[in-house]
Amino acid sequence: MTNGRSGALTRAFRRRWRAVRRTVVASFLFLAAHGAGAFEAWLPQADWRFERGVVAPWAPAKTQVPTDRRLAGKSLRFTPTRVEAPEPLACAAARYEFVLTPAPGLFQGSLPPPAEQAARRLGIAHLPLLSLQVTCDNGLFDYHLITSRKALLGLDNVVWTLSRAAEAESPEAATLNLLHVHMTHDMVFDAASVARKRAYLTPGLRGAIADYFKRPRPQDEVPPINGDPFTDSQEYPDRFLPGRARIDGARASVPIRLGDGSRDWQVEVLLLREGSRWRVDDLRYPGGATLRGLLQPAPS
Repeated sequence: MTNGRSGALTRAFRRRWRAVRRTVVASFLFLAAHGAGAFEAWLPQADWRFERGVVAPWAPAKTQVPTDRRLAGKSLRFTPTRVEAPEPLACAAARYEFVLTPAPGLFQGSLPPPAEQAARRLGIAHLPLLSLQVTCDNGLFDYHLITSRKALLGLDNVVWTLSRAAEAESPEAATLNLLHVHMTHDMVFDAASVARKRAYLTPGLRGAIADYFKRPRPQDEVPPINGDPFTDSQEYPDRFLPGRARIDGARASVPIRLGDGSRDWQVEVLLLREGSRWRVDDLRYPGGATLRGLLQPAPS
């Protein structure tokens, strides 16, 4: 949570942002608790470390970072149901989701306008950010992911930097890393977008996509893939919740719940283990269609 002041425009945005967030958070939490029985939410279990704190852009003049550096060097750990951390961040019955956050929504809307410039001054080079949103009985906390191993947290007029060690290879982590790159950039389906995700895709899937783009088709014809195949959407999602993987030898599947504020849906990410790494090899959509199937040429 953050405590700060900002202009009227930011306050108005904050009210709208929180209203939308409450609605969608409630929807996702209901799905997690009451959705299809096969869906079990997953969260990376890793130890984060507080590195340093700086005075927040919204803090009153002459605010100083606490001299006791009460969080510097301390650790924080997310588990499926708890946050193990110093107060006030410790949390029982924690609930999670990953949310795409534009600059005006960072730190719960507390950045002074223009929010993009304030974000840049904090070292945020690329927007929007993917945020891990944690709902606790004592509040709502946003951990803004600069990378998969570095995050920012606003707390009591201080912005803290957290870092963590590299995570062990798993189908869920590979899926999360893919979605992190995908959703924080343009989600249009083209060669440039696919190239950004190259490291997370199998050679077989990359080849099938390349063949699809090479195939000529009339300009006035709607392409077989008309939207974003990685999230099965035309109106792009702004949040997701990964599920626990089902592993069968060198193959695995990870269900993903997605939402855009007006609806929620699910896709299944299919992965293949190549050496020590898991990579995405296909996606399966409701009804049974797959990305590889859509990439195939139409029957003549």
